[in-house]
Amino acid sequence: MYKIYTVKEGEDILSITNDLGITPDEIRRINGFPTNYEVEVGEQIIIPSVSTSPFDRYIVKQGETLYGIASQYDISADDLAKLNGLDKEEYIYPNQELLVPKSGVDFYITSEGDTIAKLRQQLSTDFDTLLESNPYIYLMPDQVLVYEKNSREIN
Repeated sequence: MYKIYTVKEGEDILSITNDLGITPDEIRRINGFPTNYEVEVGEQIIIPSVSTSPFDRYIVKQGETLYGIASQYDISADDLAKLNGLDKEEYIYPNQELLVPKSGVDFYITSEGDTIAKLRQQLSTDFDTLLESNPYIYLMPDQVLVYEKNSREIN
């Protein structure tokens, strides 16, 4: 995922990329800058979000169920199961690690017959941002597409 960053006094591409753990060439590529381009104070550039994963790891506690954990994260048990390569009826056990969406993140799991046009209608979000956040969309069944939660339409 990406965000807009405003360059501060004393910063250059190298100092910004050192903080992010990426190369100056990566910032230049993301923003379409020429090879030797340097940023100016106050300039707004696109940078990767500090958090590289839209998911947190959740450790299952004694007595918890997939349905209970899913309700804590406001997602369906079916989606939580698919996200973790499980069947929704499958037993989970204490100390098992599950992926759960971070706050402010939503996801859509593709299914047979999905098309870009169908997703455009179904997901009321800035589709260009969705494509930037998910650069390798091939629309295979069970592919996870990630986007900001507040941009999804509630049906």
